[in-house]
Amino acid sequence: MENKITAPLLETKDLKKYFFTSGGLFSGRKKAVKAVDGIDLTIYSGETFGLVGESGCGKSTLGRTILRLIEPTSGSVLYHGQPIEGRSKEEMRLLKRKMQIVFQDPYACLNPRMTVLDLVKAPLDVFKIGTEQERMDKVVSTLEYVGLGSQHLNRYPHEFSGGQRQRIGIARALILEPEFIMCDEPVSALDVSVRSQVLNLMRSIQREKGLTYLFISHDLSVVRHISDRIGVMYLGRLVEVADKDALYKEPLHPYTRALLSAIPIPDPDVKRERILLKGDVTSAFDPPAGCRFAGRCPYATEQCRREAPALMELRPGHQVACIRAEELVK
Repeated sequence: MENKITAPLLETKDLKKYFFTSGGLFSGRKKAVKAVDGIDLTIYSGETFGLVGESGCGKSTLGRTILRLIEPTSGSVLYHGQPIEGRSKEEMRLLKRKMQIVFQDPYACLNPRMTVLDLVKAPLDVFKIGTEQERMDKVVSTLEYVGLGSQHLNRYPHEFSGGQRQRIGIARALILEPEFIMCDEPVSALDVSVRSQVLNLMRSIQREKGLTYLFISHDLSVVRHISDRIGVMYLGRLVEVADKDALYKEPLHPYTRALLSAIPIPDPDVKRERILLKGDVTSAFDPPAGCRFAGRCPYATEQCRREAPALMELRPGHQVACIRAEELVK
C-alpha cells in the first residue's frame, strides 16, 4: 500500500440487512432474505478495500447500506469513530458530502436529458456551494482533472464512449471533495482496453487526494490490481479478510481458493488446478445454521454443518471464517 494506514475511517458493527417477503397465500409467515448478515468490517483512511464474491452474495447491498441508500435492519456504521445512526437531517446532509458513489453502468446513472455541465454541477447546486461562476469553474477544473475538458460541457451522455461516461461519473463523485467513495463494479461495463485507463485514473486520484475506496467487484484480477486489502463475501457474510498479497499467495478459506483457481493465467506454460465446486448454492431465504458454504465445500464435516464459524484472525491481519482453516493449511 502506498498510503500509510492510520486510523479507521469507516467501521460496521454486526451490520444486517434483511428483505422481508410475503409467506404466500396460505401462510402469514414472512420470509427474510438475509442479504447482509452480521458484517464486522473496518476500512482505514487512505486505503482501497476490495470486496469480492459471486453475484447475489450481498456486496452491493452492503455498500448501499453503509451509505444509507437503504436502511439497515440492525447493526451500526461508524464514520471517524462516530455512529451514523441517530444523526440529525443536517448532520446526515453534511456527511453525505463526504461519502460518494461511482455506479456500475455509467450510462444508466446519467440522465440522458442533461448536459455534462448540469450533471456534474448538480451536487454543487444541491448543497448551494459557491456562486454560479464558481460552480462553473469547479466543473471545468474537475472535468479536466479526469481527462475531459470544457469542450464537453454542453454534450449529452449518449455522445460519449463508455470510458468517457465513467469519467463523468467519477467527476460527479469528486465535485464535492469527498473522503470516501464506494465504487460499485465501476469497470465491469467497460471494454477490457478501457478498464486499465479508468483504474489507473482512480489510483492516481486516490494518491493525490488521499481518498478511501470501497471497491466492489466480482472480477478478482481487477480487485488485485487496485486494492490494498480484500474481503471475500459468501451469502451475506465475510468469509475471509486479508492483505491482497497474503490473500492471493495463500488463501485460507476453501471458497476463496475456488475463486482464485478460476483466474486465467496468461502464461500457457503455467498450469493451475481448477477447483470445481459441487452442490447448489444455499438459498438466502433459509440459510443453514452452520457454515453457509458447507453444502459446496469439499472439506465440510458434520461440525461445519452445525456450527456457524466466526471470523477469526488466524495470522496477523488475516481473518478467516472456517472451523478447519488451521488444519487445512498445514
